[in-house]
Amino acid sequence: MIVLVHAGACDSRMWEGLDLPGAMTYEMRGFGETPMPPSGTFSHSADLEAAIGDDPVSLVGASYGGLICLDLAARRPELVTEMVLLDAALPDHPWSAEVAAYGEREEQLVDGGELRAAAELTAAFWLSDPAPRERVVEMQQRAYELQVDATSEEIEPEFIPLGRIRARTLVVVGERDKPDFHEIADRLVSEIPDARRHVVEGAGHLPALERPSETAWLVRDFLAGS
Repeated sequence: MIVLVHAGACDSRMWEGLDLPGAMTYEMRGFGETPMPPSGTFSHSADLEAAIGDDPVSLVGASYGGLICLDLAARRPELVTEMVLLDAALPDHPWSAEVAAYGEREEQLVDGGELRAAAELTAAFWLSDPAPRERVVEMQQRAYELQVDATSEEIEPEFIPLGRIRARTLVVVGERDKPDFHEIADRLVSEIPDARRHVVEGAGHLPALERPSETAWLVRDFLAGS
């Protein structure tokens, strides 16, 4: 089974239009049609594990979804056979001043109730291609609406032991993504035992939206064993 895990700026709709027959889309809590828990703590990685069950799978994760895939693959290496990581994040990466400044401004807008403006900021910051911007704005604004008044709290991993991962892994990064994610891609390739890298020309942080045909081909080709 192939499971697609969306980015933190999107929801499961980001995979619409990708030619990936038989793939299952997974939607994290607080995104799209999946509400936040009413209270307490939760873990996206544990949620994904529960949704998958005990049968080994192939994971495709974008951005924060890639981080969730990495965490699960490190905790349960026997459960994940292949991974395609699309501009994946890491919890212990030291973010650049550019990315930190974006995060601060996003938080200010959300705290001020300017959810549409925050979503527009996010889309403009991460995409190099303007074509899918309105789709990202719609998905991101929906996430803010679900999350802004939530009283539950996500338990996030502080560190992922990449050397524990057994999955054959393709590390994909958009040519025009922020330098942070090129640095993360370098680290993933160097620390995951069986990993290789591919750069999607002309794409920014979300190649599945900016270059859907190429992204779908990469996933199909890699999971076919090429």
